[in-house]
Amino acid sequence: MKPWLLIPGDWRRPANKESFQLYWCEESQLGCIHPLPELNKIASFYEIDEYYTHYADFTNSESSSSISFLDRFRTHLAWRFDRGVDLTSQWWKQQFGTASCSILEIGCASGKRLKELQADGHKVWGVEPDRQALALSQQGGLDVFYGTAESLPPEVKCRQYDMIVMNHVLEHTREPLLALRNAMQLLVDGGKLVMEVPNNSCIGLKSSGIAWLHLDVPRHLYFFTPQSFRAICEKVGFEIISIDFNGYYRQFCNCVIDEERKILSVLDSMADPQMVKPKENSKLQAWNLLRKTIFAPDAKKYDSLRIVAQKP
Repeated sequence: MKPWLLIPGDWRRPANKESFQLYWCEESQLGCIHPLPELNKIASFYEIDEYYTHYADFTNSESSSSISFLDRFRTHLAWRFDRGVDLTSQWWKQQFGTASCSILEIGCASGKRLKELQADGHKVWGVEPDRQALALSQQGGLDVFYGTAESLPPEVKCRQYDMIVMNHVLEHTREPLLALRNAMQLLVDGGKLVMEVPNNSCIGLKSSGIAWLHLDVPRHLYFFTPQSFRAICEKVGFEIISIDFNGYYRQFCNCVIDEERKILSVLDSMADPQMVKPKENSKLQAWNLLRKTIFAPDAKKYDSLRIVAQKP
């Protein structure tokens, strides 16, 4: 692996001045923080008020009054060319039908998805390492327990599951291979693993650099592309059923432009002389990104990718 990006600090915790060096392997298309943070420090990365897992029903929207005609036109064009599908109840029914399943979600946040699956007749359990998010999910009456993908609680290890969901979880793990092996052990034969991670082959990353919203260092420890995501699943023994992409339209919304401007501003204030500063995101840059991506291959166009894998 070779040095890739230097992140001068944690933009969500500006008082923390520790820098993070990311490395990248071109052959395997995998990135990671090196050195990895100590296990006892990781919980502090999530001790922030405005983190999405700390809301029962988080939405990142903007008022219509702040959107100009050109903003609407830009996002409408992106929406028209967006073929991605979010991990919704509708997607679940289309993929797996409506028969009742036993489902474990690792990294279930406030439990919103588990409630939707439960309402559709599935038996659900959850694991969540963020204490604030855990409390929200338990207040909702769900069977959710404290733990991580690498260190699962005994309450969920005592049974097997038809499905396991890990939505934007693997990039947070310190030992992703161990996390996948744990999932393999908990699945019934023929059971399915549904996982989504940020897509680090996305042109949006190249455009925004260290300010790309989905880098989110140091909460994200590993950085995948379709090639490395497939490879790590196959290394554990999973059979890949499908690879899909989602997250196009949202890249052109004012709220994302503003958030990436904020990220860059915070990182720039840390004044690390080795930091490679990207061009600041703007509405003009969003138009340029739209021009570059509207007909791009899915692997370059979307900010997230999803794998459905099966235990043999």
